[in-house]
Amino acid sequence: MKIALPAKLPDWSLPKIAAFGLILAAGGMLLLGLLKPWMVVPLGVDDGKLVSRDVAATFWWKGFLLSGLSLAAGCKWLMKDREQGTWWCLRIVVLLLPLLFAYPQAVIIQDETTSGDLAWLQQQHDSMTWLGGDVFLAQGLRYQQTMPVVDLEDPPLRLAAFRPPTVAPWSLGVAELPDLVWWLGYNPAFTQFVAKGWVVSVLGVVMLLIGWLGWRRKDDEQGGRSRDFRVAGGALAIGLLIWMAAGLLPILGASYYLKKAKAAALDDRPDEGRLALEQACAFMPALRFDTGVIYQLGSFDMGCGDGDSMRARLKLAQSLQEDAYDLRAVVELEGLLDRETDDRSVGREVSRMLLRIAVDDANSGRIEDARRRFEMLCQREPTAIQARFYLQLLSLYGSEVEVNRRCREEIECLYKPFQRKEKKGVLSASWLILAQGEMAEGRVAEAAHAREKSRKL
Repeated sequence: MKIALPAKLPDWSLPKIAAFGLILAAGGMLLLGLLKPWMVVPLGVDDGKLVSRDVAATFWWKGFLLSGLSLAAGCKWLMKDREQGTWWCLRIVVLLLPLLFAYPQAVIIQDETTSGDLAWLQQQHDSMTWLGGDVFLAQGLRYQQTMPVVDLEDPPLRLAAFRPPTVAPWSLGVAELPDLVWWLGYNPAFTQFVAKGWVVSVLGVVMLLIGWLGWRRKDDEQGGRSRDFRVAGGALAIGLLIWMAAGLLPILGASYYLKKAKAAALDDRPDEGRLALEQACAFMPALRFDTGVIYQLGSFDMGCGDGDSMRARLKLAQSLQEDAYDLRAVVELEGLLDRETDDRSVGREVSRMLLRIAVDDANSGRIEDARRRFEMLCQREPTAIQARFYLQLLSLYGSEVEVNRRCREEIECLYKPFQRKEKKGVLSASWLILAQGEMAEGRVAEAAHAREKSRKL
């Protein structure tokens, strides 16, 4: 007796079960992405706990993502032609990927305050963890005859999120590809502080597309999904082109005005130069916290007769420091510290100069002056990790174990959002400094505990 086989495979074949499971998992990941933060920006430490925030762009991108998913569902179920509705739904979901890819540029390039804070945190981390940095130089108190000597590394003179774009569109080549990646927002500061929300959102959209195409698979038709792939591929190509065009627009605009500002500076036309540089910053707001741009604007201010502006006074202090007029530079800096400013970028640059002067004080043996300035910096900048590390180091000189403990706790809290594994080196060194401080006070058990924590990191 022959058994009649079905004309086609059942709808719930194994590939479709797997595709359905993938769709469910994608839905869970997208929900998690909407609920979780996309960036973690440290603000400081309050009562032993890290205070952080998300960025303003996250609210808008979550809204775009939710609106896109809602629109895709509407096209799927409300259009009379179900097949056309499915394809429009597929196009919308595919376009969500370039939308999510554009998020880093909104954070790093268009958000001056957030980008500047993250760049400074990243720079402090790099200064402490690179091969010649504070951790690898085995910082600590050493003795030269009878005098304690502290060796601290000078922080970098320049802070920036990327190299300013000064190339024409037709000059972009292979050598500029790393810069282009940074101009699109994918710089170390973004990858360091990006949270799980954005990552799982991207993965959720990818999994949704794969699961959906798998669900649309017809086992009895050869090449039955070719139209689906053509629709998805066309939408993805258009979306990527739109993303690149929108991403290149601020880069090319800033490049044009930067070259214009450079020509005006060489021709001694400060009014035109300042206007062109401000227009470049309007295209790429992150340029406003670039140290070179701030100093150049200060030079333009002085040329335009606005020598009392914060930027001009900061440029004057920097010039005095470069020319080895350290005392005059310190006097100028003290005046800047007493002035209030709404410009976060200029205020941050004043703090960085204060850090360099405090490091010079420490290395020159002026320990009390260095300690006072590091404390002042910690008050001005709640996320000044490097200043806290140096202050903890100087606490050994005065046997200030309470300062030692406070700095170690704040350093550990501020390092929680960092993604890179090199942070273990800083945390281990911080625990070791605490162990030295506890031992100097005769607290053997506490010193042993701190040393054990240092070894386990």
